[in-house]
Amino acid sequence: MRAVLAWARVSYRQQRWELILVVLGTALTAAAMLWFAAELRGLATAHPGCLDGSASGCEAIADRVDDLQTMGARLLILSFAAPFGMGVLLGAPLVAREIDGRTAQLAWTLSRSRTGWLLRRIAFMVLLTVVLLGALAITSEILAAALQPGADMGHDFTWIGRRGWLIVARGLGALMIGLLVGSLIGRVLPAILATALVVALTFTGASLLQDRWLAGEAQVARFGVDGPVQGLPAGSLVLDTGLQTPDGTSYTWQEAQDRGFAVTVIDEQGRQYASDADMRAGRVLGVDIEFFVQGTRYPEVVTRAAVVALGIGAAALLLAILVVRRRRPV
Repeated sequence: MRAVLAWARVSYRQQRWELILVVLGTALTAAAMLWFAAELRGLATAHPGCLDGSASGCEAIADRVDDLQTMGARLLILSFAAPFGMGVLLGAPLVAREIDGRTAQLAWTLSRSRTGWLLRRIAFMVLLTVVLLGALAITSEILAAALQPGADMGHDFTWIGRRGWLIVARGLGALMIGLLVGSLIGRVLPAILATALVVALTFTGASLLQDRWLAGEAQVARFGVDGPVQGLPAGSLVLDTGLQTPDGTSYTWQEAQDRGFAVTVIDEQGRQYASDADMRAGRVLGVDIEFFVQGTRYPEVVTRAAVVALGIGAAALLLAILVVRRRRPV
């Protein structure tokens, strides 16, 4: 126990100000989420008729709920940014500060192995990241449920990436990227700036690849004769819009343009025509469609994204170990 406490104390002192900033930011964000969720649930309990539209004279309550929902949705943006910011602030200086301060050589000399030293250094940050982002993941789910009362948020893509345990997985991935970049650069400020760029590029690329993967599995919802999109279940993830020709072939708008489809007229039922003359003649070019993934696949898609994030983190950790083992302090 003494050894564990000493390890935690030393780890805290080495990145005191970053840890204080991260802990305070997470605590304030989580507290704000719980407050908004409590306010929304309180209004729903006290004025149920105002929320479902069955009561009159609810303008003030409706405005209050609308304001809370708007601010609560904006607050979820912080939970999206938190794992990346935490990875930059905690991961980048972890080794870079030791090299920059010229204490790495002594630490590596006293340790039995550089790998063991690195794993001990990163373990505290991993534990802290899991605890802090875990709390944020829970409170973000509570807020999302309050923002979408009656919805099954476990099978709903609304605010994907801004709630739930995907936040934790992304935070661990970003933390390991920061560790790797800091080990390579060996200077704190340049490492922080470079990590922010690498994290942004890496996870943007991962998101784009996942979108392409999902596009190959997407279903199609089309406008029916009565106007609204038919067959689009609640909570679905809309990936793209496009055109479906009378023979049943579906194209995204980019694909349709590449194939020379030129839509100039759209009627009230979402039917597309190349010209006014074609509309008068009834020559339909196609109908509006949406490519989507059903909300029932939310757990699968989130798990897949989390595995990718953890895989990125594992690869970055292995590379960081290799860099530390081979590096000579400047």
